[in-house]
Amino acid sequence: MAECPDIAGCEEGGQRLVLQALSSGPQGTLAALRAMQRVPGPFPWKSMTDRLCMEVPTLGPNGDLIMKPSLLLLPKQSQRNLFSFLNVAAHLVPSSCLRSLAEAVLLNENSSDEWLQYLSRCLLRDTEMQISTSSPQVAEKMQFLCKGLCQNRDRYSKLGWFKQNFTSSRHKRKVHCIEDSFLDGDDRPHNKKVCTEELCVTLSNPYISQDEQKVVTEEPEMERQELPEYVKARIPKLKEILHGDLDTESSNDSIQADLKDLCESCSPEQLQSIFSQLSISQISPQSLLKLCCILHSITPDLSYAHSSALARSLFLEQALSLTAPAPRPILAALSMFCMKYAQAACCILIGPLVLQADTGSVHTDFLGRMVSECLPLEHLPQCFGPVLKMPFCEGSVNVLHMLLEKQVTISRSDFELLLLSMCNAAEMFSKSVMFSKLLLNIMNRNQSMILPSHIGLLANAVNANQTFMKKSLEVVLKKLREAT
Repeated sequence: MAECPDIAGCEEGGQRLVLQALSSGPQGTLAALRAMQRVPGPFPWKSMTDRLCMEVPTLGPNGDLIMKPSLLLLPKQSQRNLFSFLNVAAHLVPSSCLRSLAEAVLLNENSSDEWLQYLSRCLLRDTEMQISTSSPQVAEKMQFLCKGLCQNRDRYSKLGWFKQNFTSSRHKRKVHCIEDSFLDGDDRPHNKKVCTEELCVTLSNPYISQDEQKVVTEEPEMERQELPEYVKARIPKLKEILHGDLDTESSNDSIQADLKDLCESCSPEQLQSIFSQLSISQISPQSLLKLCCILHSITPDLSYAHSSALARSLFLEQALSLTAPAPRPILAALSMFCMKYAQAACCILIGPLVLQADTGSVHTDFLGRMVSECLPLEHLPQCFGPVLKMPFCEGSVNVLHMLLEKQVTISRSDFELLLLSMCNAAEMFSKSVMFSKLLLNIMNRNQSMILPSHIGLLANAVNANQTFMKKSLEVVLKKLREAT
């Protein structure tokens, strides 16, 4: 498709140079960044944004005349490169321009590129955070919070738990608090002391799907909530039953009624606190299996938040502390739990286990048996998201290879992330035979999902390969080039 007149007119201030760089192929993002650095003076983002967001008439898929933003008339690879570039260089672009460009994609019903929409949502999420944190109300609130955080005279940060559990979040901002500004009446001799803490902010956004919000906020630190007295009174009895004999019918009926009442009346945070006080990770595998059978019989089904709290309490510590292959009752208990709450089990267990799953380890064995024995077939596609969220490692390769060997259907968005993750990790795994098999598997079995824009990424991954499988990879890559 020919360039629209408005795009073709982007000559001032190096705009044309940047747009040409964006259309240079898979490396367009880096090329655009270098091109922008060569533009003398401030880059005219406002002018360029106005041109890209200007709606122009064009023919729709049915031959009718529709209005589209100019940026959607660029080649698909150029559109993706533009938004990848904006995500990388967001600190160089005015937030109003970022918002306008993201909304031009998200609010246009004729935009069907899922990867472009995902990049736009990420961009808009970052923009929301910048706008929110710059408002006077938020600034005042942060000053108040910093005052409370810096009042610890033992010099231990009150954000210790916060940092530990949120350092993997996408959004980080540094808050510099000067004690003599926030601490009234501090008589210590050092008047000026800078307290720097990394605050990770997760903001709700109407353009982000609930699943993506869930991924961003997964595994939050469960805030301690005071348990009601009637709940505290039940804990000793429950603990005695769970660590004792669950075989009797009266025990089963009693604990089922208690658990049902607790799940209905307590928040997920309170529920996790209860299970922590019950020392649930120390009960025998047989008792864990019986407990999961009781939980399975509770109706109606628990919410995602409650089932996630249960998955974390019942299985996460047990799985991470394994030093030998998991006993059969633990896997049977997990199978029973996954019959109703497979999504919670995937999101809570797979990510942490992947990071521990070195080749040949007991965690690799547990993950393999979880995928092959515990999860219902229809829920296996949910395994891709938690794996791809983690830094690419040996555990990722093992699980992904297992899923693709079982011919589990992968969504387009997960496939894009999979290709991007693998190509970025190709250098690190250049001598890994398992990684090479996974790459070959992807190129052989998912040819219908491979686009022309992917060929450059795959070529880089194949060129980095140093195993005996490189010839086979090159043959398949050549066929893909010819087919696309």
